[in-house]
Amino acid sequence: MKSIKLLIMLCAALLAHQVNAQVITSGDYQITLAPANEWVTPQALAPQRINREKSPVHYRLIGRQERFTELDNEYYQDFAATALNQEGVKELSKIELTFNPEFEKLTLHKVEVERKSAWHDRLDSARINVINQEQELSNDLFNGLATAVIVLKDVRVGDTIRYQYTVEGRNPVYGKEFGSNYPMGWEVSVDKLHLKLVNASNKPLNIQDNQKRQPKVSSSPFGKTYEWQLTDVPKYRYEEGVPAGYLWAPVIFVSSTTNWTDVSAWAKPHYQFKESHSKALTAYIKEVKQSHQHKADQIAEFIRFVQQDVRYFGIEIGQNSHIPHSPNTVFERRYGDCKDKASLLIALLNSIDVPSSPALVNSQFGATLNERTPSPILFDHVINQLTFEGRHYFIDATNNHQAIGLASISQPDFGYALVLSDNINELTPMPQATANVDKVSIEQHYISSNYMAPVDLYITTKYHGREADYMRYQLSSVSLSEIEQHYLNYYAKFYRDISLAAPVLLVDTTAGENELLMTEHYQIGDFWQGNNQSLDFSLFASYIKNYVELPKVINRTQPLALPSQVAIEQTLKVTLPENINYQVRDIDTHIKAKGISYNAAEAYINGQFVRRHQLVINQKTVTTEESRDYINALREIDDNLYYSGGITGDFSKVINHGIDFLNKKVSAEGAR
Repeated sequence: MKSIKLLIMLCAALLAHQVNAQVITSGDYQITLAPANEWVTPQALAPQRINREKSPVHYRLIGRQERFTELDNEYYQDFAATALNQEGVKELSKIELTFNPEFEKLTLHKVEVERKSAWHDRLDSARINVINQEQELSNDLFNGLATAVIVLKDVRVGDTIRYQYTVEGRNPVYGKEFGSNYPMGWEVSVDKLHLKLVNASNKPLNIQDNQKRQPKVSSSPFGKTYEWQLTDVPKYRYEEGVPAGYLWAPVIFVSSTTNWTDVSAWAKPHYQFKESHSKALTAYIKEVKQSHQHKADQIAEFIRFVQQDVRYFGIEIGQNSHIPHSPNTVFERRYGDCKDKASLLIALLNSIDVPSSPALVNSQFGATLNERTPSPILFDHVINQLTFEGRHYFIDATNNHQAIGLASISQPDFGYALVLSDNINELTPMPQATANVDKVSIEQHYISSNYMAPVDLYITTKYHGREADYMRYQLSSVSLSEIEQHYLNYYAKFYRDISLAAPVLLVDTTAGENELLMTEHYQIGDFWQGNNQSLDFSLFASYIKNYVELPKVINRTQPLALPSQVAIEQTLKVTLPENINYQVRDIDTHIKAKGISYNAAEAYINGQFVRRHQLVINQKTVTTEESRDYINALREIDDNLYYSGGITGDFSKVINHGIDFLNKKVSAEGAR
């Protein structure tokens, strides 16, 4: 009897909601104007507080309520803020609400303005347009998101703007699973914060709160309710440079999945295809087997093909945000997103009996996945894990700037991966970068044939491992002439009279090893500074400087992310026109802190001065306490990157006949 009454109540509420609904059409999109659903709890505004921050906007209410049913979500938001100056008016008078029209419906409930304690409806007079911005299109992703833009008329300083809306719908790819996260603090203070979650599904609601606050739990005809109500929420500080995934403000995470096994069970079916290989795909596999006799070479070719011959482009509308297209489709199109490429690579490797599985990762905060409550919504990228000769390898099929072959390829490091394999039910740690593999060596050789003549600068740079991958990526979108101009202008910051003496040479070794070699040759007219009796010169380890820049926030209360795990050796050589008596420092420099080490040494032998710098960064992050010593080390290292030298004598006479003379002399000595 009780269930019949409840059903009648729900049907009556739904009918009343539909009767009052109006529809606005904007282009190909529709949004609804209607009252909020019955399960929503109205919230009163707290009394206006004094804004001591002198900010453009004073936030009076951030209210969020979400209801989870078996196959649907309803997300309701109530927002109120006061414009304190013209910048605040500009910010609040345009409202942007994003939704996915493929499976979500946007309903506007209220748009009001309070002026002099009187509320005025602005929904009827507002200009409402729905646009398809495709903000990810520049990253070759098409997701179909739409944005309702609501422009309010006559908004003035001192007005409070309040609006309420609901987005209803769940991506069908999630089925009965759901999850979300709710920030509970921002870089601004808020008078009142309200969060209400209603679970009307048959799944558990797993809640993770990094502040460990307990919600008020109750039951209602609409489901089990969890509610948080806070007043005078303080401003939280975000310090630039914190590691991705660090929770610098309170956040509540919810999920219907209890463990990673549940998440894996949800994801695995998306990568199972029953169709046979197409004729074209079968022919390609046969061709590779015939042209590459060894299985390692076949693996290398399949990885190369998917990375380089299948371009990255994603049409991620609806379920295709998470479900890949079939390997046949991806092979025929020659394009796909990360999951498309992963599914094709799995099919290719399986054809030669090499086990491979998709691996779900988070490209932003993957290092902290193990700290999150398990949920399908935590992942934004798919890679592969393959097994060959007893070893596991992670392969990112979207990285088209890598070396060829498992012995040379750099494995991605996203922290943790959820490998969708039958025998794996937990997160798998990914291999980290290592300084003995991911390294850069730079030699800058200044050859002075004559104190009065331009100095030749030869620069040889070798990139290894991930550093080679990254440099290939940087160079892939520019021409050789653009590269030459970029570096010429860079060195012109240190030398006013510098010119390009020879074209930049690039030698890219991707087979057998992962190395990129770049050589440069410049002539510097103002290397020597001074007069006929005294000359000075200066050297600068400019490449290492890029890795020891001070963070923008020095006095930290939060951890610090380090640039990258890498080893750099930068050697500066000056070959003088003659062998003179030149004094160098006898003591080497050693600087070390948690996460970083630096060594510098110098020598003078037979007319050549050499100063060698070595930097190793061997961690991704340092703690707040460790950051103090790390930043102090950066300061010390920076002081050692600059070198000034001087010589005295009679420099009015020609010492030798130039660089050609020196080259012949070196060649002759080498022949002997």
